[in-house]
Amino acid sequence: MGVTYVFILLFFVTYSTPWYYVQSLNPAAMNSDLIEVEKGALVMRLERNQKDLRQLKSKLNSYICEPRTYSLFERIESLRSGLETLNDANTQIIRSLKSRKKSVEAYVESAREQLVKFNQLQQSVEDYVASARNC
Repeated sequence: MGVTYVFILLFFVTYSTPWYYVQSLNPAAMNSDLIEVEKGALVMRLERNQKDLRQLKSKLNSYICEPRTYSLFERIESLRSGLETLNDANTQIIRSLKSRKKSVEAYVESAREQLVKFNQLQQSVEDYVASARNC
């Protein structure tokens, strides 16, 4: 898998950049290029998550989701708090990756945890919306 990835990257670099640049590539430079690609992909995924979080927040703030009972009120407040916490954590990871404070490997596990938390929160919001509509 790694060899294929390097070959595809090398193929892309070979046919999309001038020949004198390709000749100057060395394995260390390619390794740092791969890390930059991984970092960019991770930042892009987290930024997409930020957009999805804004959409979930907008959904919770719609008139359809107005809590009609005390338990629904507690649930919506908990969900809003979770959205804010996740948003803050995503912003912090994105800012750190862009400022190059640490390597990508230091943030991969944090980003993976963020994605799992996002999926759980998204499901909780969908469950809340369904229960708010049924009241």
